[in-house]
Amino acid sequence: MRNFRDLAGIACLAAGVSLVGCGGNQAQDMSGYNSRSMDGPASQVSSGTSFGAATLGAKLIPLQGKPSFVLGVNVPSFGGQVGREFGKNALLPDSEVSYNAKQVNTNLQDISSSGFNVVRLRLFSKLDGLKVDAAGLVTGVDEALYKNVSDLLSKAENSKVQIYVCLSGPWTGTAGVKNPLMDVAARTAYLKKAVTPLIGKLKGRPSVFAVSISDGIETEIAGKDGNSTKVGATWDQARDFVKANLDIIKSVDPQRLISCGSALHGWQNVKAGKLSRLGLDFYDFQVLDDKGILPPFKEIKVDRPALIGSCGQDSKKSDNAVQSKAIMTLLGNAEKLGYAGAILSEYSKDADNPLGLLDKDGKHRPVFADLQSFSATLAMNATTAPIAGQPKL
Repeated sequence: MRNFRDLAGIACLAAGVSLVGCGGNQAQDMSGYNSRSMDGPASQVSSGTSFGAATLGAKLIPLQGKPSFVLGVNVPSFGGQVGREFGKNALLPDSEVSYNAKQVNTNLQDISSSGFNVVRLRLFSKLDGLKVDAAGLVTGVDEALYKNVSDLLSKAENSKVQIYVCLSGPWTGTAGVKNPLMDVAARTAYLKKAVTPLIGKLKGRPSVFAVSISDGIETEIAGKDGNSTKVGATWDQARDFVKANLDIIKSVDPQRLISCGSALHGWQNVKAGKLSRLGLDFYDFQVLDDKGILPPFKEIKVDRPALIGSCGQDSKKSDNAVQSKAIMTLLGNAEKLGYAGAILSEYSKDADNPLGLLDKDGKHRPVFADLQSFSATLAMNATTAPIAGQPKL
């Protein structure tokens, strides 16, 4: 997940200004969490498995069939050019695909050996791999994207990490392309020509952890609880978009876990129910905070596991001490307060990005030593933890 304070600028520039769950009874027992929505199929999403007394009753998400605490990292790019890393870009017809298989393998192995079990990445970023016609409608997916994603998934399997695939966006402010959140014909085309075939390609791949419908839905939504501008979709339109995606994905792959990234407002929109009653299998929201503050999971009052989909420091200056304190406190709180896991921002060596986990030479920043220790403790506790009953919401 990218830094959404920066992403919101897309909508701001377009405006010319500066800068959930489901209804019905839930089957809760010692064996797991039944995520049947009022209008969707059931998926076994979470167990009462805990890492110890501190996380007794925490809602976890399966990793290769075993409920586990997610310790993940966002990867904005594997060294290729964003917008054309996996496939051709319709808005840049003369550009070449920049997927680097060797670099992907190197990065995945490094990520795995550092203790991470999930990699969160974006497909279709800046229209990467999408074919678009003169009317601004999606007409298909570049075959190069399918080939390169398949290669990445194979490498992830060999590296023993799972891939959290984020689709869509940002659409707001993208010239020459109709916004599928706001245009019915654009939505139909996107779902039929891009989402449906991609999900078919992902089906059965053991290294796919889950699919997120959007990297951060608020960047596409106007208003104070969206991107804070007058440009964008309404929440009703966004919910319709999420539900349409979910229905299509489940129709192709009923067992696929699905979420939708929430950003810009921490946990507030998830807590307010903005993504509730849609049939999502778990929630995903961003927290950037130097002090690592999180509310207890039970205070979010949701009917699904909650994953911190992007976390790190809030201050804009790169500082190893600030980064380490923010990340390790957030991870500790996520594990202690009942969350399904946390995904760090981000595996990159951008010297101007305080969220980057690598220095300008691509070497680990000091926080990696603490991360490896945290991961080792999780692994040790997971082998000895008892099975706890699912807490009543």
